[in-house]
Amino acid sequence: MSPSNKVYFFVRTFPVLSQTFVLNQVRDLKMAGLDVHVLAVNPVDYDNEAVKSLFGDESRHKVTSIFPRTHSKRSYLFMLLGALYCAMSGKRHNLIKLAYGFLSKKNFFLAKDLFCLAWFLKNQKINMDVCIAHFGNNGVVIDHLRRAGLLECKKLLTIFHGYEISRYDQLSIWGEEYGRITGTLLPISEHWKASLVSLGAKEKCIDVVHMGVNINTFSFQNRNLDTPLQILSVARATEKKGLEYAIKAVLSCDIDCRYSIIGDGQLLPSLKAIVCGHPNAHRVNFKGACPPEAVAAELKSTDLFLLPSVEDSKGDKEGIPVSLMEAMASGVIVLSTIHSGIPELIEDGYSGFLVPERNVEAIAAKIKEISVNNNLDVIRKNAREKVEQDFNASLLTDQLVSHVLK
Repeated sequence: MSPSNKVYFFVRTFPVLSQTFVLNQVRDLKMAGLDVHVLAVNPVDYDNEAVKSLFGDESRHKVTSIFPRTHSKRSYLFMLLGALYCAMSGKRHNLIKLAYGFLSKKNFFLAKDLFCLAWFLKNQKINMDVCIAHFGNNGVVIDHLRRAGLLECKKLLTIFHGYEISRYDQLSIWGEEYGRITGTLLPISEHWKASLVSLGAKEKCIDVVHMGVNINTFSFQNRNLDTPLQILSVARATEKKGLEYAIKAVLSCDIDCRYSIIGDGQLLPSLKAIVCGHPNAHRVNFKGACPPEAVAAELKSTDLFLLPSVEDSKGDKEGIPVSLMEAMASGVIVLSTIHSGIPELIEDGYSGFLVPERNVEAIAAKIKEISVNNNLDVIRKNAREKVEQDFNASLLTDQLVSHVLK
């Protein structure tokens, strides 16, 4: 395949600043000389700095949205026209069947978006040499559109991240479709690869492509532990991040430590309530949301990065958290859980430390163990090497480009 051929990223919303992996891949594939475009379902803000930085004056040519305005009344007309258009030909009945599945799960807006996409593509032909669909559900949609003859797409690469292949509500809608999707499936962990195989996907069509970090932006340093021990979490206050267990462990730990939590989220009030009135409340500091430069500065004075992720009540799991990679690349000791793809990044006692999910006592015991560990310099070195070898964004971009060009 010629590098001049068109590579499209298909996403629901562009840009999403928390989805730095999409922005980075768009940038990296452009730098590799590929003709990169974006197709988004939701309206695009062309004045957004990320869009202008990536595409400049070509933004409106390179980034396409099927909905020019949020909640446009015309979208309901497009939905009806798209549904009628799909019903008129047996070749497009797969879209009718897919939409019926959405409606049977009481998800009207998925059906609406599907028919709007069908109507949009009827009137605006898009030819893709390669489509990179971020999140499995988007890959299913592209696969159905090209099977219906509405989209010219020679190669489909679907990247699976996490929530879409773990949450119960997502699996009830999309699970069977994941087993039937064509093209190449690119889960970000071996854990998700096993899940895809269990759903019926062919192993020969799956290749694990990790997310990674730009290793050159993190300066590695070996340092002596502080007293009190400086512990940091950078995470949204959601159930999946397991901050409740981290806080309880820090409060109960019988060594002197200080725990800073950077991030906002819906569970923040309940987390603060755990700390309020506790004899060791002075150990925990909620810093709220902070800009990247503040996080980087905090990391430099951190002894232990703590992220005790758990499977939440909806089945949602992590992929492999980038925050752990960043800490490891910086020479900060990491403590996390035996959860999802995290053991693919951290080998307990070799490149970091792992404990079972939701185990306050195990976290507290491991914090104490780390505070007296004489082998931390070696563990820091092993952690940095792990990120350099297996979670290095530069090498992973090469892997993705090879899939695009093969």
